[in-house]
Amino acid sequence: MLIDMRKFVIGFAFVLFTGLLTGQNAPVKSRGVPNAPILLEVYSDYQCHFCKILYEQTLVPLEADYVDKGKVYLVHHEYPLTDMHPYAMEAACYACAAHRVGKYEQACDVLFRHQDSWSTSGKIDETVCSVLTPAEAKKVRELAKDPAIAAEVRQEIQAAQAAKVEGTPTVILTYRLKQYRIPGSTGYPILRKFIDQLLAN
Repeated sequence: MLIDMRKFVIGFAFVLFTGLLTGQNAPVKSRGVPNAPILLEVYSDYQCHFCKILYEQTLVPLEADYVDKGKVYLVHHEYPLTDMHPYAMEAACYACAAHRVGKYEQACDVLFRHQDSWSTSGKIDETVCSVLTPAEAKKVRELAKDPAIAAEVRQEIQAAQAAKVEGTPTVILTYRLKQYRIPGSTGYPILRKFIDQLLAN
């Protein structure tokens, strides 16, 4: 019972710590267990080509090898670069809306997978709703237009700027309260080696 309580306290501390990073009112978009040894935060823009590469070539295998095995707690932050990507804000709003119906990962995946298409056509609604049920799609469409969702994204942008995140993708790894900034261009083999070294200590 004592062990379980200790895990609860550690897990609650991680959730609280993550909440402070993302903004207290913004729902945390995460995968894994909060009391995992490593916290990995990713700041992304769905219209950013390098974010697509990071997601597909690094985050997807990372989830299978570390996140789903309880070794890494992965937290996503929206950071649309609106000055250079005209559809990034709308995409972030749709992703946050999808999170409210439990389909954030599906929305994230389809937005990156079809980035070349919707970033040209602007058909974000069609892209995200392609992985939702009709009822979910209706709810997401309503939420995506809700000012509260846009405010949530702006809150994440402000939190990113406060954390001195200068571009996307940015990856921040926290282990034993020590932070490491990982270049977004870092390939999965190098990141995996670094994580293994930390976990071996």
